[in-house]
Formats: sequence, C-alpha cells, structure tokens
Amino acid sequence: MAALESNGGARCVLWADHLVGRAPEAALRLENPSVSWRHASLRWTGQVWELQDLGSLNGTFLDGTRIAAGARVPLRTGSRVRFGGDVEWLLADSDPPSAVAVALDDGARILPRDGLIALPDADHPDLTIHRQFDGSWIAEGSDRVWSPETDEIVTAATRRFRFEPGGVVLATAAGAARQPSPSTIQIEFAVSLNEEHVELTVVHHGERTSLRPRAHTYLLLTLARARLRDAEDASLQPTSHGWIDQPSLLKMLATSSAQLALDIYRARRQFSDAGIVDSAHLIERRSTSRELRIGISAITVRVV
Repeated sequence: MAALESNGGARCVLWADHLVGRAPEAALRLENPSVSWRHASLRWTGQVWELQDLGSLNGTFLDGTRIAAGARVPLRTGSRVRFGGDVEWLLADSDPPSAVAVALDDGARILPRDGLIALPDADHPDLTIHRQFDGSWIAEGSDRVWSPETDEIVTAATRRFRFEPGGVVLATAAGAARQPSPSTIQIEFAVSLNEEHVELTVVHHGERTSLRPRAHTYLLLTLARARLRDAEDASLQPTSHGWIDQPSLLKMLATSSAQLALDIYRARRQFSDAGIVDSAHLIERRSTSRELRIGISAITVRVV
C-alpha cells in the first residue's frame, strides 16, 4: 500500500484522504512549528495520488519546488515532499490505499486481511466487511447484509467504526477464472459413521488440497448437506438450493449467534489461507432475510 518514508527512517502508510499538519486529527501529525495546523493533504483520485497545499504559511514543496496554495499536483513513486521546514518525505509506494475501519473511540485502524475486515476484532467478528471481485465492499452482520458507503459509521459489539473503502483494485475475469475461488472449486467431505471425524478436501483443476479439520468444518458440512438435498429436488431452481434461516441453523448446530459468526469468519480465513480467493463467498447471506448457505455448488459427501 502507498506510504511516505522520511529521510530519518519514519514510515507513514497513506489512507485515501490523508491530512498533514499539527492538528490532532491529522493522519500525518508533524510537531515542527513551521508546519501549519492543517498544512496539506494527499488524496487518492482513483488513478493517482495528488498533493494539495491547504494555504500553509511556510509552503509545501514537491521535488524542491514550492507548489501554489490550493493547487493539486500528481505524485509518482520517488516523489520528494516537504511540509514547511520539516524533514523531507519520499513517496516510496504509490499503490492504491488500503481499505480501513477506524475506531471512533480510540482511533485504532483495522486493516483487511485478504479482503476481510473483522469488527471489533478477529476474535469477536460481530461484523465483517469483505471485498468482492468487482472491487465493491459488502458488510455482513447477523441480521442484515448491505453495501457500506464511504465514511459510513458501523457498529460492532457496541463499538463504532468509520469505514473507508480505499482504492478500487479490480480482478480481471480471465484471472479470476484461473484462480481457485468458491465458484471454481469442488469440495469433498469424508465423514465417519459416528460423524466424530470429518475430512475436507478442496479440488481445483485436478489439484487436491486437504484442509485441517476445525470446529467450523461441521458447519460447512451441515450447509453442504442442505445444498445437496435441495439439488435432488427437480422442482427447485439452483438459486434456491441450500438456504437455511439462521435460527434453524443455530438449533441444528446447538450454538449461539456469536459462535456462528466466529465459525463463519474462521472458515473463510482457513480457505483464504489455503489460497482460495474471494473466500468471503464461501458462505453466502441473503440481504433481505436471515438465510445463509454454502457458496460452493460442486460438493461431494461420502461416509468412510
């Protein structure tokens, strides 16, 4: 992700709209008295980074030349920037900014891990926000699914966060087809007679990957069986296969909403760690009801 590096060795990761100055709310806060309260800003336009002087007293400099107040100038990797008489900063990386959820109580920044943001944290994923192949983001709670707006305030376990989507990074259709994803893989379950042991294997273009059994494996097996059962009913359309309302699923698994959310997050993480892209769609939720299903249609379950 994009970052500034000072000649003194400091590093500052850039957010989509990055204020520089002495103000407490500045993302890059500089204490040098030559720096104005709100000195300058760096913004991602969707294509490049832009630097703008916000009417500072002592000027903003790009590659040694002072830029006009209010002017927006593009940056490139290697650009040298100075704010007033402070140290010089180098744009070491000009990639698009990362998405982030900023806690309103303490300013903590929660970054995505392989396209998944867990709030308030990975141990208590009361709310997840995940990136889709088209670059958009989906927020998912226990009772609804929606597309969060830029700077939308979301609540997770009584804590409030501001969501910043960062820069859009699109996956090409050709590239997506070559990568293992819920839409391109097969999964195989090998279940013992007493169902105490469940083995899970991912198959992609003939390559087989065994996943270590975890507590959430039985959740996936339960959802897989529901999808297979519906697929046997010729009267049902594929789009309706496998959906289970959450209260029924909680009863079937004898679990709580909080534990279900944790198991869903950990299942997605396990698949992501195994190299499955777009792993958020391992388990799908309907936006208009409290129903969910496994997002893989190629499923085999056998008893061993």
